[in-house]
Amino acid sequence: MRCSVLHEQMTLSVGATIRSPYGDRYVIEGHLGKGGFGAVYLVRDRHDRQHLFALKEVLDPNKRERERFIFEGEVLKRLDHRALPHVYKVFAQDKSRRMYMLMDHIQGTNLETLRNGQPGKRFSLPQVLNLMKPIVEAVIYLHAQDPPIVHKDIKPGNIIVPTKGDETVLVDFGSAKEYMEDKTTSVIRHGSPGYAALEQYGSGTTPRTDIYGLGATMYALLTGVIPPDAITRATGSRGLDTLEPAHLIAPGVPWAVAMALEHAMSISSDDRFATVEEFWQELNAHVPQQVHESARNSFNMSQLLTVPEQSFTPASLQHQNSRKRRILLPIFLLLLLFVFVGTGLVFYASRNTGPSSIIPGNAHPFVTTTSQSGVPSAVVSPTSTLYPSLATSYSGTAFDLLAKEHTTIFLTHIQQRQRNIQGYFQGLGQVGPFKGTVTPSGHIQFKIPVQVSKTTLFFVGDIKIAGDMTGNFEVLNQQGQQIGEYGLWNVAASH
Repeated sequence: MRCSVLHEQMTLSVGATIRSPYGDRYVIEGHLGKGGFGAVYLVRDRHDRQHLFALKEVLDPNKRERERFIFEGEVLKRLDHRALPHVYKVFAQDKSRRMYMLMDHIQGTNLETLRNGQPGKRFSLPQVLNLMKPIVEAVIYLHAQDPPIVHKDIKPGNIIVPTKGDETVLVDFGSAKEYMEDKTTSVIRHGSPGYAALEQYGSGTTPRTDIYGLGATMYALLTGVIPPDAITRATGSRGLDTLEPAHLIAPGVPWAVAMALEHAMSISSDDRFATVEEFWQELNAHVPQQVHESARNSFNMSQLLTVPEQSFTPASLQHQNSRKRRILLPIFLLLLLFVFVGTGLVFYASRNTGPSSIIPGNAHPFVTTTSQSGVPSAVVSPTSTLYPSLATSYSGTAFDLLAKEHTTIFLTHIQQRQRNIQGYFQGLGQVGPFKGTVTPSGHIQFKIPVQVSKTTLFFVGDIKIAGDMTGNFEVLNQQGQQIGEYGLWNVAASH
């Protein structure tokens, strides 16, 4: 598929200026990350050149994605905690179909990168207690909001050890959701395999979902092993849980600590700790006193930063460096000329002093590059070529997580007009038309109305590079709330 290529084409270049409706101008100094949603840019306010910010971008959002992005911004704008990033504003560019969120740029290295650089890819118990203490306090703070805020994507990759400062920071609130006691959370689930609780695949999340994420994160940091996916654990052969106790993998982990982690990572949310405070208290209650003393006295955050963080050279510094290169280039070429002339004289002398054997060497050309002088435009108008093209028919399977059954499904007679798609669906006891949309980033969603029960089968997923599609599904009532069946699906183009 062309999704990744098209996404690259829509990513703005260093030097481009992004304008907000409020008159602010942000110059792109570097790229912090790219994904299916868009990109995250390192930017500098043209009126405040002393500070760098992170500017998160979403490309061509649909109504649901737009609402979720605005929600994420509003959530973070009102939060005030040392272990959470601060968001300043959210704005849209309607002409280019882009949305932006301006936030603090936290320079540092994530725990997943640091973990992989440790012996055995794991940390000691004192280190984990220190690393996770600010994160636990931040999650307690989130759950104490009215209504509570569920992060839903706690994992080592979303925890940053800052270059400046001595406490970790929890980032990436793209999956966050306010939790209402009488409602489930959004019908589009989020999370990362190994760290996502089972309910994130369809049944609705609660604050206990974050307890699973915290437990799974500590499990990975202590053992060096990413926990098995919750679905794999729930559907294991003969009903056996595939999660190996932490103390059997890492002998330095006390048995009681391993049991507290398993309690936090229970498949059923009802079997987990009731609150994050309860989990943290249970965990610390069984940590030997000497470990607590070691954690307080011998831990130094800067010692962890042995893995080089990803560096970004602002465009302004790149310009200064290019001037230095222009000054040094003539000197280098002059020296190179002397080398070539000297080599030629030696070669000429050797030819005139008698026979010899000459061994040819490899050529190493000197290449110079010049930077573009113009500033790229920040406006890109999406066209019909930006949307991935679907095949006319697909076949595959759906796995019902409630019934634990596999069912064959078919998508046929597919018609597409830019982002809009329609066709016929067969499977899960239903046969009928479906309608939906695709995005330039390869996200797909479609609905099949069920007339008898006045419900809707709702499918969401992503189009992979090879053209396969995979995602999750659920049954919605007339109010858009999840009821009944839910599960996973994947299909491939029929030939």
